[in-house]
Amino acid sequence: MSTPTSTGIGAPGNAPAPANLGRSPMSSQPGNAQAAIPFTRGSTLATMKDASVTFTAGQTQQIGLQTNAFLESLILDVSMTGFTGTAAVYTYDSPFNALASVKLDDPAGQSIVSPITGFGLFLLNKYLPDTDCSFDPCRDPGYAVPTSGNFQFRLVVPVEHRKRDAFGALNNSAANQRYLLTIQANASFGANGSAIDPNYIYSTAPGGGTGTLNINVYQQYWTSPPSVIQTSSGSTAVQATPAGLGSVAFVRYERHNEVSGGGSPLIQLNNVGDYISTLIWVLRSTISSVANQRGVNSTYWPTEFDFWVNDFQTQALSLNDLTRWTARFYGLYAGETQSPTAGGLDYGAFPQFQLCSLFDEAINFGPANQYIPTDATTKLQVRGSTWPSNTSGYLEVYSRLVRPVSGAALFA
Repeated sequence: MSTPTSTGIGAPGNAPAPANLGRSPMSSQPGNAQAAIPFTRGSTLATMKDASVTFTAGQTQQIGLQTNAFLESLILDVSMTGFTGTAAVYTYDSPFNALASVKLDDPAGQSIVSPITGFGLFLLNKYLPDTDCSFDPCRDPGYAVPTSGNFQFRLVVPVEHRKRDAFGALNNSAANQRYLLTIQANASFGANGSAIDPNYIYSTAPGGGTGTLNINVYQQYWTSPPSVIQTSSGSTAVQATPAGLGSVAFVRYERHNEVSGGGSPLIQLNNVGDYISTLIWVLRSTISSVANQRGVNSTYWPTEFDFWVNDFQTQALSLNDLTRWTARFYGLYAGETQSPTAGGLDYGAFPQFQLCSLFDEAINFGPANQYIPTDATTKLQVRGSTWPSNTSGYLEVYSRLVRPVSGAALFA
């Protein structure tokens, strides 16, 4: 019985196997050619301290970053000191709302990270699968919120998009062109008796003393690698710059009031024009005449969240599935909480993680599998979702947009 000829991938062919490498197609490859050593192997990931600053309530300070080689991220070590006693009770967004605003601008004045609150930065640290994020700040070993009111926490300002090849790291070598970090402290270090007002850090003030907000700013950066690495077999060139140098990953914020009063309003996103890797939705409710409470999911969030791209529905996410899948994707199994809690989901906050990866966990490795390519005409909409009639507030959206220098760099 004869075997039929097959030309399918992986199917056996009729030609004899090569008897030696010289007869193999591999012989057409250059015998002595060596690929350049990847940048992330030739470079060193280093840390330097940019500044140590103190804030009084409501104070704004600008920090010009030191220059080095390629900026990867910024680390903010934040602490409150000076209070005494044991009476302090924190508001729902605390202690992260000690930072009223954080912004990072490039030397030309364009915002890399548009102004966001400290709580918004907390959400990015927790739910953004980018370099140095995707980590619950409440799980940090140094995280502490004692009733003395003298708390401490650590947050990352994301810059680089992908660590394995340093994609999105920014050139930071010109001494006369410095990146500028702007931080504003919460307007009050006191209390107003309400747990739901983010304009205050405490609902019950510490027992005594005067608080001072302290922030140490550290810079994570890649060094300039040597041009070649010498070994016993000769020298090999090193990739001189991060992958796709000139690519930029932005953080953008927008607010939508259409959900106030409930119903099924059409919500269209404004921040388009680049590849979108992550969207984080946060519902705020105005209850008891106090603004900005994060909504309780089962009461204020739609039973189904319907997302559309250019008039095509890509997702219909029930509240149960959205909560369950988010817990699985990020490994957050402690349930939902009103205040930031280690290992728990956050009431009213939903990351649209389906854009990040094809895998079942938040990893900063793979190519841009599911990102949404957008231009100025792209319509990203929430439509058909029914918001309960007692929804009185607004919807916040944090977007991670990536502007690559080429598709090859982004999808590598």
